[in-house]
Amino acid sequence: ARILSRTDVTLHLADSRRGMVDETLAETLESGAATVHLHTLPAPETLMAALPEDAHVLILTHDHAEDLILCDAALRRESIGSIGVIGSSAKWSRFRMKLAAEGHTESAIERIQCPIGVPDLTGKHPAVIAISVAADLMRVFQKATP
Repeated sequence: ARILSRTDVTLHLADSRRGMVDETLAETLESGAATVHLHTLPAPETLMAALPEDAHVLILTHDHAEDLILCDAALRRESIGSIGVIGSSAKWSRFRMKLAAEGHTESAIERIQCPIGVPDLTGKHPAVIAISVAADLMRVFQKATP
C-alpha cells in the first residue's frame, strides 16, 4: 500500500482487526498521489460488492480462512479486473479444491493469480514482496491502458 500510494490510484485497504488500519497509516498513505480509503470490517468480504467495476483485488491477510472467503467473494464479482492472493503452491492447491467445492468453475478459479507478484522476483522479505506485487500490478494497469 505504501508503494502504490505514491501513484494515481484509488486504494481500499480493509482489515478485520481493530487498529490495523488507523489514522497513522492513513497519514502515511495520504501523503502520496493515491486516494485512500481505510476500512475496519469484521467481515472484509462485504467490501467486495462496493468496489468499482474492473477493480484489482489483492488478498493479503493474516488468516488463510479469511483469504479463502475473500477469494470466494471476489470470484462472485465477475466484473473484478484481476484477483491475486498471497500464498504458496500448497496453499493454492488447497484453495483450488475448496473453491471448486463451492461451485466455482475451473475457468473462474483461473482468474486468481497465486502466488502474486513478478514471477522471477523472488524473496520472502516483506519489502521484496511489496515491490514485486506493486510492480506486477503496475504492469496490469499498463496493459489495461490503450
